[in-house]
Amino acid sequence: MNFFNKKNIINHKKYAAIFPGQGIQFIGMLSSLYNNYEVIRKTFNYASEILKYDLWNLIQYGSLKKLNKTYHTQPAILTSSIAIYRLWLQKNNNILLPNIVMGYSLGEYTAMVCSNIINFSDAIKIVRFRGKLMHKLSSSLNDCNKNGYYMQTIIGIKKK
Repeated sequence: MNFFNKKNIINHKKYAAIFPGQGIQFIGMLSSLYNNYEVIRKTFNYASEILKYDLWNLIQYGSLKKLNKTYHTQPAILTSSIAIYRLWLQKNNNILLPNIVMGYSLGEYTAMVCSNIINFSDAIKIVRFRGKLMHKLSSSLNDCNKNGYYMQTIIGIKKK
């Protein structure tokens, strides 16, 4: 029997895991999942050990101002995304592995962890450092005497 017949190709489902960047954070995120699934709790506990602060407590009971500090936001989003991915794998018994993983900005680090390019421990350390650098840079910039975050996009530049 030829496995690659038309019927098998049509019935074969492909999955993509797409991970978000910074900006999705909010106080109280993942609370129902944390209460119901051990894999979520274990993921946050592990991240908290590495970070040397209670990440779960911050995203549940901290101030939004503190959570929005880039050096807190980035580990929070990475950990949340990894926790949800691990739960998804657990719920489908590792059968439905994604055919592709990708991420937008910070989400690229989650995609690398899920692809076994880097481990979760190293990713937490990297995004914490990345967040500190981004915070330091953005805090030192002034635009009309206002501190903030800056981005510039150049579209349609001509070669000359």
